[in-house]
Amino acid sequence: MEREDDALYAIKNKIRHLEDMEEDIHQARREIDDILYHMKEVWRGEHAEHTFWQIEDEVNHYNRRTACMTNDIHTELNNEQKKHRQNLHALETKQQDIKKEMT
Repeated sequence: MEREDDALYAIKNKIRHLEDMEEDIHQARREIDDILYHMKEVWRGEHAEHTFWQIEDEVNHYNRRTACMTNDIHTELNNEQKKHRQNLHALETKQQDIKKEMT
């Protein structure tokens, strides 16, 4: 049971770390959006506009990939957490059964 508790604690820490990373990613996205906005304001001409759209497409692609990766990690951690909770519940049930048999 202690091992399962430790595993759950480790998963909770991983989830907290992932949430911190997501906040950092969100902040970076805001900063990138600001940079893109300023680039659009400063750059002029057909070539500049084309370059701007290319950069914006790459940023959007990166954002989608990052969102997919963080969602996959969340799913993996949630599944792992669920497994350990089920194991812990099974161990607690087994412990209660043994206590009942002993009394």
